Amino acid sequence: MRITKHFVTVGQRRVHYLRAGSGPALAMLHSCPVSAKVMRPLMPVFGEKFTCLAFDMPGFGLSDKLPQAKPTIEDFADALAETLDALGIEHVATYGRHTGASIAVVFAERHPQRCSMALADGYAVFAKRYTEEELDRYLEPIVPVWDGSHLLHLWMRYRDQHAFWPWNRQTAAARSDADIPDAEFLHRGVVEMLEAGNDYRIGYAAPFRHDALGVMPRLKVPVCFGNRPGDSMWRTRELYPSSAWQEAIPREHNVATLREREILLKHPPRGAPPPAPQAAPLPGRTTTDYVDGMLVRSTALDKCPTLIVHHAPGSSFLYDDLVLALGNAFAPDLPGHGESDPAAEGPVDAVERLLQRMNIDQLRIYGHNGGAAVAVELAHRLGSRVRGLVLDAPAFVNDAQLASRYAPSVEPTWDGSHWLRAWHHLRDSELWWPWFERKHQNVRRTARIDPEQLTIRVREAMKQPPSYEPAWRACLSYAWRAPKVALLTIAAPEDVFAHIMPAKPVEDNAASRARAIKEWMQ
Repeated sequence: MRITKHFVTVGQRRVHYLRAGSGPALAMLHSCPVSAKVMRPLMPVFGEKFTCLAFDMPGFGLSDKLPQAKPTIEDFADALAETLDALGIEHVATYGRHTGASIAVVFAERHPQRCSMALADGYAVFAKRYTEEELDRYLEPIVPVWDGSHLLHLWMRYRDQHAFWPWNRQTAAARSDADIPDAEFLHRGVVEMLEAGNDYRIGYAAPFRHDALGVMPRLKVPVCFGNRPGDSMWRTRELYPSSAWQEAIPREHNVATLREREILLKHPPRGAPPPAPQAAPLPGRTTTDYVDGMLVRSTALDKCPTLIVHHAPGSSFLYDDLVLALGNAFAPDLPGHGESDPAAEGPVDAVERLLQRMNIDQLRIYGHNGGAAVAVELAHRLGSRVRGLVLDAPAFVNDAQLASRYAPSVEPTWDGSHWLRAWHHLRDSELWWPWFERKHQNVRRTARIDPEQLTIRVREAMKQPPSYEPAWRACLSYAWRAPKVALLTIAAPEDVFAHIMPAKPVEDNAASRARAIKEWMQ
């Protein structure tokens, strides 16, 4: 079943969601601290009977956070109602896990006229209320540090969330009887915690402060409270009032999914949702959308816009400021990078198809580091359609031996060590050229190693680990040939590849790059 990705504008917020299937609307709400991606395995099954809408909760994934400093579960439930309004959806069933279960239930309580039923998988019920001090210990801040150890700490914290309950009470009495998820699952969880950043604690704290049992007498629509063996909430079943509709959900995933679909079909909502609307632009921000599975960031586009090709491995997230500073610009995530789907075709073919879908004929192209190779090949492919080409510190080394050694494998491993390999690869590349020749004569004097900024770069490069090593190998072995087009080469002195080609110097920020490009365009 095809799962599509969308954005919708809700007031001054941007909400990201996945959509699949057909039939009445089912709002699917994930647990914290992850995103709607955790719902993907369920959507092909639920989607046989429902139009599944799996939302990134505010502050997680690609959705903006709520304006409240300490939003409550009620705030999140009302935000769901606002999102459904923006989508033109009047009636839904709600399904949620853990934090999402709390929101699903409270939405049913506060908006009964819009909800046919709620299914709460692992509804957050606690024998005693967490104190704020206990909550601060449970929800540790994410503090980037110079040696990258915060990444390994997040890996272990997320892993132990499945080994202990609570995760920070590593005792025999606190052991869970759940399976530890595979390395790919844990890797995605760390990426999503890094996406939410230190604000992951905002949404995660809400169910701990919520009066979960106090909601039950006020429910006016059917609500099923499901719990499964191995889940941290399995032991809370005896706390429920006798009137509560409880179901034991099977431990095995496929059987559990079919059972939950059976429960949801007991009270299906009315009608089917309309097609997904376009997201309205927000002042002072890029607009994000998907075109053929590629995420695209853009401003309002006029004739001859500028295509920004990001460095790979990486994503367009790091070029958002440049898109805004240039105006009349757009930046896709290349296939297999960032939030774009992998593709069987190469990046040049994919971008050419993107231009066709966006009805763009004449354009200028900007390519940075490894993205410069894609930019040059596009210029050769498109010929006179390209009105100008900007290469920013292109990585045109054309050295097969260097390319074969340059990037480590960062495929997820059971111990999380792949995160440290990525961290030290990118950090050491700022300290030496090449990074694996750590000698005094190879020292770089302009290292960009601020832990917070480096964490963002690592996060974006690690969104799709299988692309990491091949992307580096491709760009460093690329033999460039100058296209017949107006050409500008720029480079910030701090850039790792600034020494490769003669270039006009710019400051290492979007404003300086945009100024140089606009002056050249004139």
